Amino acid sequence: MENEEVIVHRLINKDKRAFELVFNQYYNIMVLYAARFMNTREEAEEIAQDVFVKFWEKCDSLSEDSSIKSYLYRSVHNSCLNTIKHEKVKDGYRQHMIHFMESTYQNEFTEEDPELLRNRITSEINKLPPRCSEIFKLSRFEGLKYQEIADHLEISVKTVEVQMGKALKVLRESLQDLKNLRDAS
Repeated sequence: MENEEVIVHRLINKDKRAFELVFNQYYNIMVLYAARFMNTREEAEEIAQDVFVKFWEKCDSLSEDSSIKSYLYRSVHNSCLNTIKHEKVKDGYRQHMIHFMESTYQNEFTEEDPELLRNRITSEINKLPPRCSEIFKLSRFEGLKYQEIADHLEISVKTVEVQMGKALKVLRESLQDLKNLRDAS
């Protein structure tokens, strides 16, 4: 590869060939570095790809004495930490929603007519799109973790997370009338 100062100068001028050189030299290294932080190779690849997209978007603002390697390592590191932090927030929200649904629909309504509630929830789950319903059942009824569901269905963990989020949102909205009925009485 050319002298780094020359490559940086070419990047500042948005030279696509210079970017290709940097990408080819550092992409696999950045994926391996991200994999040290992330749970799956897919997540590591996604982070590395995002970093390179942002690098291309911002490369015209590099300073002449920038170190490409340091920039990329720092960007991947920060992106991994942000992703982990975001996942913790999402996990906290998921746990809150699970607790909310369980406490709202089990504690508040099961005393009145548990069979009616069970049938209603089952009916709403069965109305979900097939893959969404399957993922929800594997998680809530079979007790599988998201990674286990992803492995079983040969899909990404992200897909499982998205489908569970959709299922919880739809169920929360479709069962809202039960809560409204109880609040009115």
